[in-house]
Amino acid sequence: MKRLLLTAVLTVLMIAEVHAESFTISDIRVNGLQRVSAGSVFGALPLNVGEQADDRRLVESTRALFKTGFFQDIQLGRDGNVLVITVVERPSVASIEIEGNKAISTEDLM
Repeated sequence: MKRLLLTAVLTVLMIAEVHAESFTISDIRVNGLQRVSAGSVFGALPLNVGEQADDRRLVESTRALFKTGFFQDIQLGRDGNVLVITVVERPSVASIEIEGNKAISTEDLM
């Protein structure tokens, strides 16, 4: 939870620094997707091509993407008028714990 809060605060600070002026989005590019579909990202994103992106809307977008629970890090950037979203997905399985195995060792099961 602390890491998520710290990441969100740092993202907001980066957005404030990088995106001091608003711009009209000509395209949206998503980098770093492994298992999550681009459609899931675009479905959760409150911004669309042709809309004006300002600090408030970029912060809303970051929050909306974090709320999906799919990502451990999200960075928004700008390449001209292209909104660039770089994500790091959460692991699909954080850990596996095996209990009660007697006939086969845990190492063999893994």
